[in-house]
Amino acid sequence: MKKKIWIGLGVISLIIIMISVSVYRQVLAKGPSVKVTEISQDEISSLLMIPGTVKLSAEQIVYATPDKGEIKKLLVKEGQTVKKGTVIATLSNPQLELEIEQNKLAVESANLKISQIDKKIEQLEDKEKTLSEQAGVGKKAAKKQLAPEFEQLEMEKKLANIELKQTELQKDLISKRQEDLEIKSTITGIVLSAKKPASSSIEAANEPLIHIGKLEGMTASGLLSEYDTLKVSSGQKVILRSDAVTGKEWQGVISKIAILPEQNQTSVQNGTQAVQYPVTVKISGDTKMLKPGFQVIMEIETDKKTAMVLPLDALFDDGDKPYVYLVKDGKAKKQHVRTGITSGKKIEILKGVSKGDQVIVNGPDKLKDGLEVTVR
Repeated sequence: MKKKIWIGLGVISLIIIMISVSVYRQVLAKGPSVKVTEISQDEISSLLMIPGTVKLSAEQIVYATPDKGEIKKLLVKEGQTVKKGTVIATLSNPQLELEIEQNKLAVESANLKISQIDKKIEQLEDKEKTLSEQAGVGKKAAKKQLAPEFEQLEMEKKLANIELKQTELQKDLISKRQEDLEIKSTITGIVLSAKKPASSSIEAANEPLIHIGKLEGMTASGLLSEYDTLKVSSGQKVILRSDAVTGKEWQGVISKIAILPEQNQTSVQNGTQAVQYPVTVKISGDTKMLKPGFQVIMEIETDKKTAMVLPLDALFDDGDKPYVYLVKDGKAKKQHVRTGITSGKKIEILKGVSKGDQVIVNGPDKLKDGLEVTVR
């Protein structure tokens, strides 16, 4: 009895195995299941990505200037908004104050000298009049007799006027230096820092006393290679992203591309110094989260057009030529293609795929030319 039971179980197991093998062969014969797509017309843009640094649209940095004078007083505080032309600091210059007093005395002395000469001339004119009225002398004789004295006084007056002019010119120069004792804001902006140096050391002299910046309309600057300058022009759109502010992006446009290359070249390619050109991007919108000095990635839209595109997931590249897999008569067919620009997850297809072709997307690793596949 037990023997019959074991025989029955063995037969049932054999039948199950045979059915499983048959089902497996049928599934294998159909080939792997694949997802397909078709080429379509879409708008595509070519993007150039370069690193950049956020900068203020305008700024003023004031350093100590011992040649002009010592800092007397800072008239602004950090965070304060100032208008262009506002006096933000004053200087003290004892030597200049001494020169001002000396110049005042020199001007006063020159004017006094001229006044004295004018009085002498008047006295000489009175003398000439008195002499001409004397009997037997006359006007001509009196004038001739006093002519040397008149010439001497006229010469002295000319020299005194020259001396006065020189002192007045010196006064103008001193006045300009005196104006420099008032440091004024050259822009309208916010005081980013204002700190009087603790000492007069060289290190302290290299630290800014006042830093004013215009936070509105900030810019970002980067460097373009020779080749990239041919693809970039003013007015092109830019998207900026910063690792410091995740999930946030800013819009911008190219505002300036330098005609001359960067002077301090440090990049070296193939043993030769690489030439790079500064590019400036004007950032639009709310820039409150951006700060000067932030490092950003700038995506410059260099080319925008309508083209025939496929998802990047449909493209394969083994180092020879790019290719895709089409589904033809239930089999995968390897098809070489010619590609154009790439934008995001799309790529332009110039040649190799026609409308209506079924293109495999995210094909399995074992996918190869001629393999039978099932479209899902």
